[in-house]
Amino acid sequence: MTIIRVQKNEILPINAPSNATYSFSGGASLIQLLIPESPTLLMTKSLKLNGSLRLNKSTSTFTTPVFPDNANRKGTGLYTMRLNERVGLNSLFQNITISGLGAGSQTLENIRSVGRLVSITNPLQYNQSEFDGTLQGKDPSIASREKVSGVDCNTEVFFSIPIECGMFQGNDSIAIGRNGTRGLQILIQLENNANAIICSEADKSDVFYSLTNLSLSYDTLVYDAATTEIMSRPSSGQIAYNSWAHQFSVLNSNDTQLNLQFGTRNTLSVLSNTIPTVNINNVEVDSYSTNNFRNSGNTYGDVAKLNKVTFGRNGSRVPYDFEFFTSTYSDDNRPRVEVIDALKSVMDVRGSARTLVSVNTENQLKTRVNLDGTEMFSLNSAVSVEPEDKPVFAVGTSLDNISNVGRDYSTATYSVRFETTLDGNSPNSVNTFTLSKNVLSYSPQGISVSS
Repeated sequence: MTIIRVQKNEILPINAPSNATYSFSGGASLIQLLIPESPTLLMTKSLKLNGSLRLNKSTSTFTTPVFPDNANRKGTGLYTMRLNERVGLNSLFQNITISGLGAGSQTLENIRSVGRLVSITNPLQYNQSEFDGTLQGKDPSIASREKVSGVDCNTEVFFSIPIECGMFQGNDSIAIGRNGTRGLQILIQLENNANAIICSEADKSDVFYSLTNLSLSYDTLVYDAATTEIMSRPSSGQIAYNSWAHQFSVLNSNDTQLNLQFGTRNTLSVLSNTIPTVNINNVEVDSYSTNNFRNSGNTYGDVAKLNKVTFGRNGSRVPYDFEFFTSTYSDDNRPRVEVIDALKSVMDVRGSARTLVSVNTENQLKTRVNLDGTEMFSLNSAVSVEPEDKPVFAVGTSLDNISNVGRDYSTATYSVRFETTLDGNSPNSVNTFTLSKNVLSYSPQGISVSS
């Protein structure tokens, strides 16, 4: 078995609209991409969705776009309209469905509320410098600072982002020939404008986003003739991969237990985050915020503290045989060595390809920041300190951190009990994401999936 070359591929959507624009309101709202069957291996980390992003004011047209002026950097008058700076382009994706082309397009993974998932996983995986380097290099609407990502959207910007799904993140390569998925179909359903965009201007109800010049690029490994012939010959086998699933719930009591049915045999982990229900599909607020539970006082500005959380399975405490009591931690006298070590490899552009930020970035700036990226003081009285108190609050657990096989919830019930200070008049929505291991079985008759 010899790899003879890496083949570069780029495909266009098969449902391209006449104006080449994809938008929830101003164009096609479904992006359909088709990776053809071939006796090769798809390199999943190379797969990127490419295109251009426009954040449009209400008077914008395809031929004459009218963009915002975040922070008045263009000098045309302040007009604030942006995306969530931690989620970026993924805030525009409501659903992503991955299907194999064998046996009638068997669904391999279906992720709903993609932006809510990324609002947790991005902060978990990347630090401040990686947001300003690795991530922003692919998606200009992502940054560690709200104003940076906003200003980048003051014009049409190009992006090249990975498809955020368990199947592509958990495998380095996937066979897309007859002995594999037999090709792949990727369907991306776009999110509505009010949920994706943050804008409080007078015409906020009519602002919209659009994606143009979309394509999908990916690499495949091409083998020698003998191996290619073997891979083209129908046979039977299996491919293991990870997948995400989503469930939605609402909490309004200070003591609530959620009981969820996953229907998955090899369940690896569960993550949940929360948002006031009135903030969903609300263009005036950030619909991808990751705050603690909120009471409705001060327009949902009052924190409803989480006092205790308990995980269970079929009425028993699993995977932990105890309750978790919460408290506010203090940074006083807390060692910062682990933070410094994490930043060393990514803070100097000369020594790392993972960032666009240099250790000299702060030279001659009027403010100073600490290791968490928080502005501490200003060197110029005319320049104000702008703290960004945006917590990343989520509740989750690994269900099997020893064997990595997963825990069986095919018939069992998962439960999580939240004890909070919610006042009973403040509905909070809970988005729960489950990561599980699936098995794709292929044979001369087609493909099937078991979970």
